[in-house]
Amino acid sequence: MRRLIAAAGIAAITVIAPAAPAFALTIGYVDTAKVLVSYQGARTAQGQMQQELAAYQKEFVERQKKIAEAQKAGKTQAEIQKMTEQFEKELAPLKQKAMGLEQKLSATVKTKIESVIHRIAAQRKCDIVLDKAAVLHGGLDITADVIKALK
Repeated sequence: MRRLIAAAGIAAITVIAPAAPAFALTIGYVDTAKVLVSYQGARTAQGQMQQELAAYQKEFVERQKKIAEAQKAGKTQAEIQKMTEQFEKELAPLKQKAMGLEQKLSATVKTKIESVIHRIAAQRKCDIVLDKAAVLHGGLDITADVIKALK
């Protein structure tokens, strides 16, 4: 009985084993950090975000100075709290604008890079594309192709 089960097991392995290579996948990878540094669109977006953030920070610092001056002038805690709430209300639109711009630009850059990765992966016949950080060994590096396509 054991010989029959062993024989059936060996027969099953030999039938299944040749089919395994038919399911082999081509795995590619991209160094996304390198792509972001190389992509002019990402650098431009980063510059725009920094300008917007700098404008917000400038206004925030100005408000902090006014609060410090009020404290030095001997204003009550209630008056300072009221000033703080007013300043927060005034700064909220600037903060929302900066955050909205960051989300919009990040999404635009991400969409562009991902579309190029999909196109290069199809050209290079990659079934799966991972970030370089996730790959320990092997795979097809398509980073240079992605960077070239983004230029």
